[in-house]
Amino acid sequence: MLKVGIINATGYAGAELARLLYSHPEVELTSVSGRSAGGKALADVFPHLACYDLTIGEEIGDVDFAFSALPHAASAAVCAPLVRAGIPVVDISADFRLRDPKKYAEWYGGEHPAPELLSQAVYGLTELNREAVRKSKLIANPGCFPESALLALAPAVRAGIIGPEIIVDSKSGISGAGRGLDLKYHFGEADESVSAYGLSGHRHLPEIVQELASMWPKETGTERGTWLAVGVASRSPGAELTTALADMDEQQRVAVLKTAREWTRERQERFVYGADEMRPMVTFTPHLIPMTRGILSTCYAPVTAGALPLGVAGDVVRELYQDFFDAEPFVRVVDSPPATKQTRGNNMCLIYPTVDVRTERLVVVSVLDNLVKGAAGQAIQNMNVMLGFPETMGLDAPAVYP
Repeated sequence: MLKVGIINATGYAGAELARLLYSHPEVELTSVSGRSAGGKALADVFPHLACYDLTIGEEIGDVDFAFSALPHAASAAVCAPLVRAGIPVVDISADFRLRDPKKYAEWYGGEHPAPELLSQAVYGLTELNREAVRKSKLIANPGCFPESALLALAPAVRAGIIGPEIIVDSKSGISGAGRGLDLKYHFGEADESVSAYGLSGHRHLPEIVQELASMWPKETGTERGTWLAVGVASRSPGAELTTALADMDEQQRVAVLKTAREWTRERQERFVYGADEMRPMVTFTPHLIPMTRGILSTCYAPVTAGALPLGVAGDVVRELYQDFFDAEPFVRVVDSPPATKQTRGNNMCLIYPTVDVRTERLVVVSVLDNLVKGAAGQAIQNMNVMLGFPETMGLDAPAVYP
């Protein structure tokens, strides 16, 4: 059994890590630390974790793998010596998510504690960076809001079917704010009330922009715009959306391009703007919802000119999303807009894509549990990939309902 430690197990994310790791057959949680509860039994701080006979220390002991659930800045300072010692680390804080130390200083109000490690860190959204995660010893676990937005938008961005003016409207349960005391999180303040926050700039915004920019297609507009047209024009059982024009004879190419141009009607006879004209311009607004856990994000983006045949745009987008996530164990494309309770307590992200043909906008709804897929579950998923375990190991439980 691999010995695993949790740095700062006394927060919600750390406690959720402990809960999930108990069911993992290949690792044993042997060490936990906590800044505010040193010397106490873990079961005294969290009675639901009475299955563990562990005392919370000021530091973790000798371990083979470490998770850090410390706040930003404090986390990097503790993770750095572990990484230098060759111990694999998944950091749940924001310290290694932004690749530019100047951006970190701008958004987090101080110099990065370990800038020399930023080049080693891999952004741990496994579904998009699996091979890089597999090879890394330092994983920056995604933020919960960015994860919900990036999974919702990735298929459309990589296919080149949307423009850069993106809106992410997110609702989160109160556990996303952590265990710290603040008046606005008291029951009497938060119950039966919904409020927006972070309108002047939430710290998850640069993370969303960074990762969207990194996946933005580099092909020409014609290459990006025609491949969906090809898939629709050649629709048949088993037809691949990614059928290349190069694989067709001249007659087929002419027919497909003619069909694609007909879809554009009076619009410009090109499919998508070139990549050089595209920059993600994201408006991100989070909202506090009076529930314990869960995130629902609704993402909006303009469909680029001629990129989709609007008469069947919803069908095309749905097929695109199903194909993109077909092999992903923790992402499911669903038939109707999902609810947060459908992912409560498990590592799933449910996604519902559609197209508003009146405004020619892509609309994607995603839901996940902010403490599992948005934190602890994603961290264990990354650990499994890093260590060569089956990716679903210890994470295949269904949601808790009702």
